[in-house]
Amino acid sequence: MTEFNGCKLTKVVALALMLALSGSGSMSMSAEEDSSLTALTGQDYEEIKALYARYNQGSDFRDTELFLSAFADDATMTRGGRDIVGMDALRADRAERYQGKTGDVGRRHMNGSYLITPTQDGATGRAYYLLLDVTSSPPTMIASGYYQDVFARTASGWRIQHRRLYSYEAGQ
Repeated sequence: MTEFNGCKLTKVVALALMLALSGSGSMSMSAEEDSSLTALTGQDYEEIKALYARYNQGSDFRDTELFLSAFADDATMTRGGRDIVGMDALRADRAERYQGKTGDVGRRHMNGSYLITPTQDGATGRAYYLLLDVTSSPPTMIASGYYQDVFARTASGWRIQHRRLYSYEAGQ
């Protein structure tokens, strides 16, 4: 008999439990097994990850052009339940947020746990973010959340087609 969390189990039951928990019996199809999906190269993954950097640094340094370079011309960004549709609307949103100011805003977006998946039309992605106020010592967290993205391959390379922002303010 084998013990698992204080319970006596036979070796066969313990092995079955380990296999079930490891997911070896999973029936889901990976992107590699689905021939209808376009495979992504290592370069595709890096170009898509660079979109997160352009978005973040454009925002953190009030650089409208850098920020907008992450988006397709007809992109949509959903933030706070509001859709901002198209390049003109995204540009107007930046003008409203920056209020004529330029340069370092004193915050830093930090991304991680990128999950980028090929689709028939391009790719989807999700990444976590932390937003830090770096004007204090030590830096303090302002918010956290994640981005849910749809990416399109355009004539200018990969771009965000739709970004849905999920944000949780610190202290909530």
